[in-house]
Amino acid sequence: MKAFFKRIAGTRRETVTPAPSTVEPTCRDRQECKILCVCKGQEFSRSIADYAVDMAKRTRSSLVALNIDESGRDFEGFTTMARQNIEYFNCKAADAGLSFCHEIRQGDESSVVKHMHEKDPSFRYVMDDSASVSRGRSSIPVYTRATLRAK
Repeated sequence: MKAFFKRIAGTRRETVTPAPSTVEPTCRDRQECKILCVCKGQEFSRSIADYAVDMAKRTRSSLVALNIDESGRDFEGFTTMARQNIEYFNCKAADAGLSFCHEIRQGDESSVVKHMHEKDPSFRYVMDDSASVSRGRSSIPVYTRATLRAK
């Protein structure tokens, strides 16, 4: 019995050296995380605005709303309508106290998103609000940077 207690007491006196952490920091650890919300149209749905704001609050991220014009026709008209239709999303983010940015780009969705990721590595999630993806679905597709790299 004495040997047993000596073994237990002896292990308590040994110092423990923690191993270095190799886990990627989460958005809770980094304030510069961003969520990119992509819409291949002139107006975001209210459901993605609500969901994105809720997710940004939970992950302590900022929001970037991106309208993409893939048609290549009348980009000025597209831009004007997209700026008029962003009010709900902007107000929702402001009410939640989130950093919010609205961008309008022209081009192919995959190349625009890829370029934005290369330019700003703080994008953590991408949400897709395109009509072809969200029509008839009750869920919103959310991708991580790792998922996007694998495509």
